[in-house]
Amino acid sequence: MPRKNFMVGDNAYICSEALLTPFSGVEKEDPAKDAFNVYLSQLRIHIEQTFGLMTAKWRILRQPLQTHLDKVGKIFMCITRLHNFCIPEGTEGYVVGTNGEVDQGGENEAISLPVDESGISESSMLRDIIVNDLV
Repeated sequence: MPRKNFMVGDNAYICSEALLTPFSGVEKEDPAKDAFNVYLSQLRIHIEQTFGLMTAKWRILRQPLQTHLDKVGKIFMCITRLHNFCIPEGTEGYVVGTNGEVDQGGENEAISLPVDESGISESSMLRDIIVNDLV
């Protein structure tokens, strides 16, 4: 049974059951695989837009988190829930800083994470299932 949770990446990463990436090379010429690539691209666009909104609103995301790695998931889940709560309340234009101040500006910082490619084969049963569902 394929995983229910997965991450979406681009061709810089290797496809696995935990990380879905687009088809490349000759594979993308198959219409079903091309449809999967379009589907995945649309997902990535929505995810990137959401991260952009969240980074603009929650200043803690504009710099490396100064906490233990085991707390990062909880912090991110909290920010996600607060973000989703604020959208219907009409407060999506505000930025909440790390010390509670409210602002509307600033620079975004990109964070690059290393990838461990050892022991990962470039295949995914989940990716194959989604391709078949798109046909």
